[in-house]
Amino acid sequence: MIDIHNHIIPGIDDGAQTLADALVLLQLAVDDGITHLVCTPHMHAGRFNNCIETIRPGFKGLQKAAAESALPIRLAMAAEVRISDDFIIQLKQNKVPFIGRWQNKAVVLLEMPHDRIPVGIENLLDWLAQQDILAIIAHPERNKEIILRPGRAQSLAKHGALFQLTSASVAGHFGESALKTAHWFLENELAFCVASDAHNVKNRPPLMGAAYKTLEEMGGKELADKLCLNNPASLCETLF
Repeated sequence: MIDIHNHIIPGIDDGAQTLADALVLLQLAVDDGITHLVCTPHMHAGRFNNCIETIRPGFKGLQKAAAESALPIRLAMAAEVRISDDFIIQLKQNKVPFIGRWQNKAVVLLEMPHDRIPVGIENLLDWLAQQDILAIIAHPERNKEIILRPGRAQSLAKHGALFQLTSASVAGHFGESALKTAHWFLENELAFCVASDAHNVKNRPPLMGAAYKTLEEMGGKELADKLCLNNPASLCETLF
């Protein structure tokens, strides 16, 4: 499996805080069957003021430590970017690391506020498309407005958005609302991929196996491979 969303680079956001923590998380990922992992720390202006320059040193250190520990996992670097005015500025300054390419366009992993869909997001998606950029919306099934009105996601999809579901939501470990909404995305064929959004060992581990099994039960191995392996592999081909 390929995990395209997690917070394993240590000491850079609210994920792993030490290199030792990060290596434990990587071992959990390996044990769960994850072979490739894209590290995506938060870029959230005013909270986690990251960009390519601040992310790269921590990523290189983690990559070196993983190799020295002989962990059989390949690592790449991107970011989970909170929608804001700063995002547009950093994008123009080439400070936003893309998560890959899809349909001949660069792709960015975007995070909406948890409580709402931002006003004007359709205009943002249209503007990104004009720059030959697509957005993958992270964990939409946990957004409170989408939970109440999942049909809003269809409007975002019409403006080019792709959607990444959290593996714990798909497997029912994030509560009933997230489970129900995640399965709505699956039933309406709006899910592009599944990823762990791992933060720590105790509550948010880098596990995708349970979600893979759930997907297999819902739509067979073809669906599970599509969302946990094939789409992520095509997306991130240029990163690894």
